[in-house]
Amino acid sequence: MPDPDLETSSTRVVDDAGTVAPPRPPRQRNPRGQGARLRDEIIAGAAAILERTGSEESITLRAVAREVGIAPPSMSRCFADRAEVIDAVVAQELTELRDAMVVAKEAETDPAAQLFAIVRAYHAHGHAHPNRYRVIFERRFLPLWEAEQRTMDQTAPLITETFGLVVATIERCVEAGISASLDPFADATALWFALHGLVALPPTIPSFPWPDADQLLVTCVTRLIRLTP
Repeated sequence: MPDPDLETSSTRVVDDAGTVAPPRPPRQRNPRGQGARLRDEIIAGAAAILERTGSEESITLRAVAREVGIAPPSMSRCFADRAEVIDAVVAQELTELRDAMVVAKEAETDPAAQLFAIVRAYHAHGHAHPNRYRVIFERRFLPLWEAEQRTMDQTAPLITETFGLVVATIERCVEAGISASLDPFADATALWFALHGLVALPPTIPSFPWPDADQLLVTCVTRLIRLTP
């Protein structure tokens, strides 16, 4: 009987979290020199597992290999262990979040409109992908990492760039005379706290009489950034 970890058949498989994955056709080998494509497919497979199960525990090398349709040993061509795979998923999610915020900002010209566009893009991304959003900021398996610095080496630049986008936009609001902020960095930090709560809290306490999400978002931005009416 063949080793199930080495199979790439289209039969149904059960991953390590007990979740039945959909059938996968045998994966076609990438042409020579397209290792980057395999890496992207592995990251996409891990993200799909996270989206489906909501747990980093389900992202194992065997489960991802099954998702992608490759033999587990092939994973070592791109990633040393599952921690590196999860790191890559986090980096991809941060990149997508940053890009969505940049696109939203560039669609506006007024500083206040840019700020509202940015925070709406943040909220929309987190609301649309709650499991993938959570893995960015609520890592549950840091013991897998030799040290938290290993993760931060990869994700800190992305976090800094994304946060800097908000700070710079608040500074533009101050320069335009439509914000009374005295410390854009501190106010951006407070806004981040509020946005994270707006994304994370309603799904966990659905019985609470939450106000309209966009109305609450506007209130948070207006008050925390001290926008003039």
